[in-house]
Amino acid sequence: MSGTRTSSTPWYDRRITFVGGLHRSGTALLARIISASPDASGLTGTGAVMDEGQHIQDTYVGGLGNTSEWSFHPHAHLTEEDARRVPDAGARLWASWSPYWDLDAAVLVEKSPPNLTKMRYFQEIFPRSRFIVVTRHPIVQALAVRKWATSTRGRFTYGFPRLVEHWVHAHDVFAEDALHIENLLVLRYEHLMREPERELGRVAKFLGIEVDTAAIGAVDAGRSNRYAELWRTGGRGELAGRVRSHVGNLGSRRGTPRADLLRDVTDAALLPRYRNVVNEHLGDRIRAHGYDLNALDEATEWAPVVHGTPVILAADRR
Repeated sequence: MSGTRTSSTPWYDRRITFVGGLHRSGTALLARIISASPDASGLTGTGAVMDEGQHIQDTYVGGLGNTSEWSFHPHAHLTEEDARRVPDAGARLWASWSPYWDLDAAVLVEKSPPNLTKMRYFQEIFPRSRFIVVTRHPIVQALAVRKWATSTRGRFTYGFPRLVEHWVHAHDVFAEDALHIENLLVLRYEHLMREPERELGRVAKFLGIEVDTAAIGAVDAGRSNRYAELWRTGGRGELAGRVRSHVGNLGSRRGTPRADLLRDVTDAALLPRYRNVVNEHLGDRIRAHGYDLNALDEATEWAPVVHGTPVILAADRR
């Protein structure tokens, strides 16, 4: 065990909570809701993207590569062994993060997507910490990432099957790591959207804090509908709308950019093929994680998956 377990460390009696999950899975929303509690504090004023702790420290490697690649990097998965190689990791991380927390709060929140594959590392360093992971349907998450892409890093940067493969790989790593984590809560994005009061109640109970019920209003239950429709129709409906918008705005700088129109035409042509490729090569692994390729707003209750098989835990760790 790392020497960071001693009661003399300033974080020993802190409830540090790590929130993780792939980009566009709802982690930022959840972290904001938790941090809005009078009993909690998130990192603020860091000057880093999304105030993510991974960007304001030099103790471990954060997410490397774009959102379709980072979990494949050799340094993406960190465990107890990695923590033990850096005896002062706790002190260094505390020095990096503590200036941006309200240290009077009972719960200190750090949200970074790559936390998904680093829980064992953080648990070794901060043994009283808690972990909350949000999972979202891999198809919806992949479509959301492509929609999120900027004009300089457009959809063509993120090959769709590769995005889905990345989701599966990252969640395979997470699911096996979960067997080693003492304090873990996993939320399905789909359940959070459908029953926010119940799911946020689970969060409040897990962290031992009050969650402001007004924060429930930040949850939009229909957020994934457009992605489900895009997957169902192969983009044909959205493409027609894009074409009408583009034609109606010819000569105007405020119309749909040509690059956006081109990628929508490409999506309409390729999405049917993507469906077949994903189902053939990744369908079984996706289903093992509790998701159905034909029901993008559904998810089973979470269970860890080891070698492609869900593991039923003796204790309820949901």
